[in-house]
Amino acid sequence: MTNFPDKYTSENQRVAETEARLKALIEATSDVVYSLSPDWSEMRELDGRGFLKDADAPTTNWRTDNVYPDDLDLVNATIEECIREKKIFQLEHRVVRADGRPGWTFSKAIPILDEQGNIIEWFGTAKDITQRKEAEEALSKARARSDQQKRLYETIASSTPDLLYVFDLEYRFTYANQALLDMWGRTWEESIGKGLLEIGYEPWHAEMHEREIDEIIKTKLPVRGDVSFPHATLGTRVYDYIFTPVLNEYGEVEAIAGATRDVTDRKKWEESLKELNKELAGTNRELAATLKEIAKVNDELIKANEKIEEGQIAFRLAVDAANFGTWFIHSNTREFITDARSKELFGYDEDETLSLEQSLAQITDEYRPYVTAKFENAIYNNGDYDVTYPVIGFHDQRLRWLRAIGNLKADSSGTFSAFTGVLMDITDQYLAGADIRRAEESLRMAVDAAGLGTFQIGVDDRVFTYSPKLKEFFGFYPDEFMSYEAAVSQVHPDFRDLLAANVERAFSENARFDMEYPIIGFHDEKLRWVRAIGEIQQKEGKEYFTGVIHEITEKKLDEIRKNDFIGIVSHELKTPLTSIKTYIQLMQAKFSTTEDDFLSKILEKADLQINKMTTMINGFLDISRLESGKIHINRQLFDLSDLLKAAEEETTATVDSHITVFAPIRSVQVNADRDKIEQVIHNLISNAVKYSPAGSTIRISCTSDDTFAYVSVKDQGKGIKPEDIAHIFDRYYRVEGEEMQSISGFGIGLYLCSEIINHHHGSVWVESEVGAGSDFIFSLPLDTEMD
Repeated sequence: MTNFPDKYTSENQRVAETEARLKALIEATSDVVYSLSPDWSEMRELDGRGFLKDADAPTTNWRTDNVYPDDLDLVNATIEECIREKKIFQLEHRVVRADGRPGWTFSKAIPILDEQGNIIEWFGTAKDITQRKEAEEALSKARARSDQQKRLYETIASSTPDLLYVFDLEYRFTYANQALLDMWGRTWEESIGKGLLEIGYEPWHAEMHEREIDEIIKTKLPVRGDVSFPHATLGTRVYDYIFTPVLNEYGEVEAIAGATRDVTDRKKWEESLKELNKELAGTNRELAATLKEIAKVNDELIKANEKIEEGQIAFRLAVDAANFGTWFIHSNTREFITDARSKELFGYDEDETLSLEQSLAQITDEYRPYVTAKFENAIYNNGDYDVTYPVIGFHDQRLRWLRAIGNLKADSSGTFSAFTGVLMDITDQYLAGADIRRAEESLRMAVDAAGLGTFQIGVDDRVFTYSPKLKEFFGFYPDEFMSYEAAVSQVHPDFRDLLAANVERAFSENARFDMEYPIIGFHDEKLRWVRAIGEIQQKEGKEYFTGVIHEITEKKLDEIRKNDFIGIVSHELKTPLTSIKTYIQLMQAKFSTTEDDFLSKILEKADLQINKMTTMINGFLDISRLESGKIHINRQLFDLSDLLKAAEEETTATVDSHITVFAPIRSVQVNADRDKIEQVIHNLISNAVKYSPAGSTIRISCTSDDTFAYVSVKDQGKGIKPEDIAHIFDRYYRVEGEEMQSISGFGIGLYLCSEIINHHHGSVWVESEVGAGSDFIFSLPLDTEMD
């Protein structure tokens, strides 16, 4: 007891020291300090530090004095939660500052508990965060404006096929329009902030652009160039690009903007033009050589007064050897001198006079103005004179095609000029070319008359050419350019990927292309169904994918309506059939305990017929789904040997009229729709049972190689005639013959088998010999990565 006063004094001293340290800490901080009653109804003290109004005496109006009205509900709700759970109060909210303006604070209050755990007081601080919140609000508004600006730029940039983008000074992309993202085959998130190598540029390509960016930063001048780059879907393309500096307010480069245009087609045209120019240059050289020879002849003629005999002999020998005709025209007097060969070509006798007007008169009416204009231009303007035209012989009335080449020569004084030249008979060569042109024109007229559009795509250069009719199908105007990409974009989205895949398959596998698909017209937005047929062909040493397209809208709509009708009717028939089957099964169960064999057999046959009708209706429904594009292939990886073992067990249990032999099979993994492949196997076995005599053997086997698995169902039936084999997988096709009349069916089973296997990118065919049986075989790809 004697130590109690000292202990009490010591405890009070520690409390006083703690309070002194707390007071010093409070005075050292710039935060607002306050204390509150346990239920927060009374603020006992508030040191506002110039931020909030001070409260030197207890007050109950502190909430309306200090809390911003719009945040009062939030503050009250948080207070109630903290009192209820006796936890620390922490909240960012708006306040009314000491000068009456709104501000922001981060307030934190700690509950003070007694020994029983009851709150006896709240002690708290409040920090002025107005500047930070105003900065956050400004940043939010700036971001909103930035997002709005980005949407504006995206709207502008998306209206052009050009590739638009921005680099920062570290060669990273800070912007890329949708056209560029499509070219890369990447999303915005996968691209923005990434460097050239991260995007997929080859090292040499990335280094080239980085050097160009460094040069722009240094010189502040644009850079332009062209380069090849692989497009995500179109293969390697040629692009023309320009990098432009973006300057800040101090004139320094802060970014580099870029614009790129696909110039592949233009480059190909330029290359074609170069080749054409080379060919023309070669032709011009040949012509120049010919004209040079003619010039020599002309020189000989002009100098005829000096060496008339020698010149005439040399000239005649050369001309006679080539069987050319020659002429000479005085440019002033229009004196016209020709040799015997020229007269012969115009249908005149050797001893007759042939004037310039007479020679022009023998030219056919449609060519005469053209030849006269060329002649006058050569005489007076020294223009080119190399013309081909038809003439009708004066006496023999024979049609000849002539080529005339002339040259104007003047004497040294300029007082005399002569127009001289040669005349060649090119009738045989011209008519041969005309036959070819007529054949091509006849083919074109036949295609036009049939309403077909034609197309051609170069295998190497992918240059796309087309007829006006094809452009009309895709809804473009006659004078409007249509690229391959623009044409594909008009294909209905549900068919676009399949079309592209089939075209690429034609290129890569030299496969025949035959596909039906809908088009939405570019301008008229009209829906047209077309059928396109094409194949790879050789032409002048190059390979082209060529074909025709014809409209099948009415036929397709009829098919769709018919399939919808079949689907609806088949679906509606299934409900009463299900009910009938249920009633028959109930009756079978009832009569199974009786001795009435007649009724039992009748019910058994009725149930069998219901099963046949149900199978038939399911087949019609499958056809409806197939042709409306609603059938789906649900691929899964499974062992084909397991499926055949299950088929063997089912066949053994249900087929007792034939001998079914399943050959041993090793494990074969395929990626396919198990249920639909099971349906194909079941259909083939059912057909073998149906079309082969009772007691005969049906053999089922499966083999494989590195690419495909092959399933075979071989029977000992009557076999199939060659003319029927070509149509055996056609929809609703049935083999005719008296022996077939007793076999039920609508010709849909094999059609369904064919469509299912085709949807798996496999093949189905039959090998048959009349009187010896048939072997139905289908293949499935082993590519487990196939989509």
